[in-house]
Amino acid sequence: MRQVYHLVRKEFRQIFRDKTMIVILFVVPFIQLIILGNAISTDVKHTSLLIMDQDGTPMSRELSRAFMHSEYFDVVGFETEYSVVHEAMDEGKAKLVLVLPSGFQRDVVRGMQPAVQLLVDGVDGNSAGVALGYVMRILQERQVTLATSDPSLAGLLRDPAALQAESRYWYNPRLESRVFIIPGIIALILLIITVFLTSMGIVREKEIGTLEQLMVTPIRAWQLIMGKVIPFSILGMLEIGVAMSLVYVLFGIGVEGSVPLLFAQSALFVLTTLGVGIFISTISETQQQALFVGWFFMIFAILLSGFFIPIANMPEAIQYLTYANPLRYFLVILRDIYLKGTPLSYIWQESIALALFGTVVFSAAVLRFRQRLG
Repeated sequence: MRQVYHLVRKEFRQIFRDKTMIVILFVVPFIQLIILGNAISTDVKHTSLLIMDQDGTPMSRELSRAFMHSEYFDVVGFETEYSVVHEAMDEGKAKLVLVLPSGFQRDVVRGMQPAVQLLVDGVDGNSAGVALGYVMRILQERQVTLATSDPSLAGLLRDPAALQAESRYWYNPRLESRVFIIPGIIALILLIITVFLTSMGIVREKEIGTLEQLMVTPIRAWQLIMGKVIPFSILGMLEIGVAMSLVYVLFGIGVEGSVPLLFAQSALFVLTTLGVGIFISTISETQQQALFVGWFFMIFAILLSGFFIPIANMPEAIQYLTYANPLRYFLVILRDIYLKGTPLSYIWQESIALALFGTVVFSAAVLRFRQRLG
């Protein structure tokens, strides 16, 4: 192993001698983590809301104030004419319009269950659906408030407080989307760093001629491969360790489960990504080619991993295709250990799938690399 040790030293010196590589390794990933961790969110807040109060009674004004005090909506105005409402929707000034009809308070007092109209901008269907759910929640809370504040209205409003469901959310009590997304960003950073560093690092040596110089030295092919793989493996594990620390400091999200188990599963994933990187290096002649091939793999891996779109929502044929994506398994493992504290006994299926996939990919890539060296 003495030859491997010297190759590893040479790789680390070559990596840290390049200032651009240092920036890619230790600056870019954490800038991505900070920006994406704050930018990517499925929470729908500050939706522009226009209120059309045709009743003008204390009850309608009280309902309007309930929306004004909500963090989910920004009330952009109060109108009484439909023509202004249409104009605001067309120009994009309001994404949601709440129409309180004339006779709203009178119908409430008489127990006639008045209808409230909601006009929703449905261009972004997901955000529209979430915002509509927030509206319904506020309306239900207001109904309960009316019933409890005025006993005479309790029966007329069908006593909504008679049967209540108390919800308790585990693992993410405040239902913050960043708690779900940020562990996934750690996986993406690990994927990008290991694939790009391995593929472009080897191709770069081809371009400058140092790989050919190594091939004529009295070292074996497996020693050369180990000398290339070990440094990138160490850097990958260092990346995830620093990323975990940064996530805890910046976002207050710590690992609920076993940290050694998390690192062991990350090592399996790194095995896969290094195999992909080596394979890309064998089919690329220049760093530009390696960059394009690596980027193509990234798009496939990210979009079909369940990071943005749940796999269950994909067409059935695409769902079968996701089984060939190692990031699919690692996201499940990472989120379960990170957020739930899940032990190995509950994620062994994903672990075996990831280990088998990584072994096959890494072995095939190494064989092709050896053939290329030959």
